[in-house]
Amino acid sequence: MTPARRGASDSRTSGRSPAVPVGFTGWIDERSPGIAERWASGLLTDGDSWVGDTRPVARPFCRGLVSFLPGMLGPFRAQILPLWSEGAELFGSVAARRGLSAGEVIEEFQLLREVILRMMFERPPTRAEGGLPLREILQLNRAVDIGVTQASVGHTDLLFFSLIHDSGVPAPLGADDLIEVCDQIRALQAEGQRIMGHTRRG
Repeated sequence: MTPARRGASDSRTSGRSPAVPVGFTGWIDERSPGIAERWASGLLTDGDSWVGDTRPVARPFCRGLVSFLPGMLGPFRAQILPLWSEGAELFGSVAARRGLSAGEVIEEFQLLREVILRMMFERPPTRAEGGLPLREILQLNRAVDIGVTQASVGHTDLLFFSLIHDSGVPAPLGADDLIEVCDQIRALQAEGQRIMGHTRRG
């Protein structure tokens, strides 16, 4: 029995909200670690932009961002959206400091959508009575679109800041910068987990 089914059973017998998301949201929640790992693997093997000291940041970045997706599909989307947007902007600003162009940033974030779609074909979510969960899939697409937009904003803002205040070329990420990025990712993810913990307790 899957965790989602246990949650559904518990809610029927106790009258409480499910302990975990169900349906398509539950499918995303259950597969979040695999989605993050595939996304990170794709980033690390597709090209050479994640090089040297930046490579260890890729997986925490992907895990942190993907952890917000179940919340972006649920009733507490309003609370998760600022975290998702901030994380995506951070992704874009880091990409600028890795030397990526605006188009490359978009391609890297769009890879998340491709990973999810491939996993859906490999092991589709359980069909609801009304067929495929079109509403949730549209919400997922909107979430990824927001992520792409905010990553582009983060990239552009850093380039503009560098142009106004410096040489126009963002400084490469140093060791202290990478530590700070990881700390920001962890803080955002912890806040998302706190919010989702409250939602799951009903």
